[in-house]
Amino acid sequence: MKILISKRFEKDALKITDARILAKIRLVLENAKSINMISEIVGIEEMSGHPYFYRIKFDYRYRIGVYLECDTLQFLRVGGRGDFYKSFP
Repeated sequence: MKILISKRFEKDALKITDARILAKIRLVLENAKSINMISEIVGIEEMSGHPYFYRIKFDYRYRIGVYLECDTLQFLRVGGRGDFYKSFP
């Protein structure tokens, strides 16, 4: 599976200062490179009402927003759960 990271994802990640959260983001990205199917990602769930958009719960406060198109997984947003659903999708 091909992985793409958007500039918005990078900007969102730069705003996070907690090293523990950044390590978890890095772990999710590394695991995503080795998967064959999207269902292999831990904590992933399809966004209701938005086909091909998914969110990954990797911490109780943080979410990652992804978009799946054919064999390409785009990481679009990362943020706290309160603000995340206002800006994604």
